[in-house]
Amino acid sequence: MKKTFRKTVVVFAVIATLTTGCRSTDEYKKFAKAGNEYANAVDKLLDAATDIHIDKTSEQLLKDDQITNQTREDYEKLTETDEERLEVIDNLRKHNNLLRDYFQLLNELASSDAPVRAEGEINGVVDNLNNIGKELQKSDLIKNPGLFEGITNLVVSSQIRGALRNELEKRNGTIMRELTIHTAMLKSLGDSIEQDTKLIRIAEEDRLVIRPLTQDAEIPDKEAWIETRREILTRRQGKELKDASNTLSEFQGIFQGLIEGKLNIARLNSFLQDVDNFLQLVEADKNAK
Repeated sequence: MKKTFRKTVVVFAVIATLTTGCRSTDEYKKFAKAGNEYANAVDKLLDAATDIHIDKTSEQLLKDDQITNQTREDYEKLTETDEERLEVIDNLRKHNNLLRDYFQLLNELASSDAPVRAEGEINGVVDNLNNIGKELQKSDLIKNPGLFEGITNLVVSSQIRGALRNELEKRNGTIMRELTIHTAMLKSLGDSIEQDTKLIRIAEEDRLVIRPLTQDAEIPDKEAWIETRREILTRRQGKELKDASNTLSEFQGIFQGLIEGKLNIARLNSFLQDVDNFLQLVEADKNAK
């Protein structure tokens, strides 16, 4: 209840900010808080992507074992693909945490009368973002490397003032590039999650529903079998997580709109509501397990 109330406060605070024309640095501080909500949601999506990918390969191992007894070499070969994907997700998580730090430091630039410390910290955060971003661009989740060509600094709205304006003028192109990496990888992860979930569903249906039904022995707990079949056939997690990944990818456009003074109030309101819905979905799924 407290989390929902806090998110609602953030939504109304940001809406109030934008309806006044974003004239003060204090108003941009509230947008940075919305950026923090984005980073929190990305963390949850990465948790789900990790679990689903591992579950998919676990189901594959069990399926293959039905055909022929699996060896240690067979196990290690599939586990190696898990470890490669987990390394990419771990780097994306670090990248996401650095973006969260950046938005928080924007907060400090917007609210502090002496922003020297924040300015110094931002340099380190952005350097680390660049280093991890370069590694992420080599990932197989990046389908179109040409996305990163031609990204330059945007013209900062005249409504932005002080140290915050100096920072955005200096590096908004850098943050746009890092958000472009996020956008590409989140969309790719969404597709992967949806595909992995379909494969898990097929494997679980065969292992938990069809195989017990077609064996000579009678199903010992018929009610449990019915419940398991219903849960598997009605599961929509893959589509919901893919939709969430597409929603989170919209933050790049929101950040650009903020910089240029063209942010649409309804779009931001819708984005924040979708983030809140996604976090509630993840919490409900966690409680159901």
